[in-house]
Amino acid sequence: MQWNKGFLLFVLGLILFMTACGDTEDKQEKESSSSNKDEKVVKISAPGEIPGIDPVMADNDFSFNVINQINEGLYRLDKEGKPQLAIAAKEPEVSKDKKVYTFKLREDALWSDGSPVTAHDFEYAWKKVVDPKTGAAYGPQLEEIVLNATEILKGDKPVDDLGIEALDDHTLKVTLENGVPFFKELLTTATFFPQPQEYIEEQGDKYATDSDHALYNGPFVLDDWTGTGMSWTYKKNENYWDKEAVNVDRIEVNVVKDAETAVNLYQNGQLDRVNLTSDNVEHFQGEDEFHTFLTGSTSYIKMNQGKDGETTDLANLHIRKAMNMAINKEVIVEELLGNGSVVAHGNVPKGLAEDPVTGEDFREQNGDLVEYNVEKAKEHWQKGLEELGKEKLEFTLTSSDSDFAKSLSENLKYQLENSLSGLTINLRPLTPKASIAANVGQDYEMIITGWSGDYQDPLTYLNLFITNSPGNHTGYSDETYDKLVLGSKSELATKPKERWDALLKAEQLLIEESAVLIPLYQNGTAYLQNDKVKDFITYQVSADNYKWMDIEE
Repeated sequence: MQWNKGFLLFVLGLILFMTACGDTEDKQEKESSSSNKDEKVVKISAPGEIPGIDPVMADNDFSFNVINQINEGLYRLDKEGKPQLAIAAKEPEVSKDKKVYTFKLREDALWSDGSPVTAHDFEYAWKKVVDPKTGAAYGPQLEEIVLNATEILKGDKPVDDLGIEALDDHTLKVTLENGVPFFKELLTTATFFPQPQEYIEEQGDKYATDSDHALYNGPFVLDDWTGTGMSWTYKKNENYWDKEAVNVDRIEVNVVKDAETAVNLYQNGQLDRVNLTSDNVEHFQGEDEFHTFLTGSTSYIKMNQGKDGETTDLANLHIRKAMNMAINKEVIVEELLGNGSVVAHGNVPKGLAEDPVTGEDFREQNGDLVEYNVEKAKEHWQKGLEELGKEKLEFTLTSSDSDFAKSLSENLKYQLENSLSGLTINLRPLTPKASIAANVGQDYEMIITGWSGDYQDPLTYLNLFITNSPGNHTGYSDETYDKLVLGSKSELATKPKERWDALLKAEQLLIEESAVLIPLYQNGTAYLQNDKVKDFITYQVSADNYKWMDIEE
């Protein structure tokens, strides 16, 4: 039979199309990290879509984790969690009063398009963070630390008064209000990363909306991210100044919300690392690839007391205290998690910081600020109902839509409704991106969220809840609390013991006296990791670090 040339081309094209669109699982098996001989590829999962990759606008752990792989600032944490030089070429010159830092930048630091990373990029980014027009959630990171940041955030001074100046392309001068002890650690976080002004202004509204409309200066570049996609890739950045230290060619990420599916993918060689839930922890305990780690992340319920002059029923202190006391967190930790998490009785996690005089852990020293006591919970509940003039209350609990979040929400609903007569809890599961948006926009009544901290200091957990902080989102405002927290960044910054005591008191006000949050647990992580994967770096606080990740045959 004689074949028409056009028909042959059609058949060939059809075959190629069918091959390209073939079974994803089969493709993943063939291209598993352990069998790919041409490239080093690691495959991991994520709990949901990336909320955003703009360092200035990032407001959640997930985004910060992504940003830390594709960008970096003056310092980056090393494998042990200590700040090491990154874009800074050497340690800065520091004035005698420890308020003026002069940094020399690497001349070989480049953006992913080959353009240089300059001191002007830092000046532009920091000023953008504190500009009230930007509305950056992390503007308060600079408050009471970088010169004039507080006044600029309030709109009382122009942005150009911020204490940062590019003296030339590779010399950056930073002036502080006070010489805070954790300044170097702060500089490892995304809020202090540089941004290429000319490129961003060219992109306009498209900037950082997908992987093709962003520049990167970190170990990896983001690839195949559509802005809403369920998969993306970290590719080795060939323009990274320290690319010789980057071992893997690609890290492929797929969103897997179902825990059982993730485990199956791991066992089939399609994932190199997977977090475990309580359902499968016991099954894998004792195996060589099973690991646990207690993080610095605390999970809690935020309660919306109201905004814009309008209050909610949750503005009633007795109602908040009642719900704080009505939850048996041991059940959550032991039956739902089983991954090394521990019950939280405060906001600041254990193992984070020590008393500068006695060396005692912050969590141990401040003790349990919340207790499980159903009888006391019922007393507060009745007092709250009487003050509100109501016989029953109904609240909606927002969470993400992962399997665990749904199970946790259902458990909390059962416990609260069972303990507090007249209470109805409605559940509202959202995608991680939508849940974060609801939190930031204060579009919730109660929401399961949390915080993992940016640096090794209690301030990173307490700073969120000062009045009008873009990270507050609860309607809470207390003048004494503000004075204690802001004072730890200003007049108390050089008085270690007084500063420590102020932070202890601040947490007592936030949790014990005001019941702004319902602390649930300090997150542990139980996971399986391919023995061939090396240097997958995680820290108690701060974003993960994939820079040195490797896979060995």
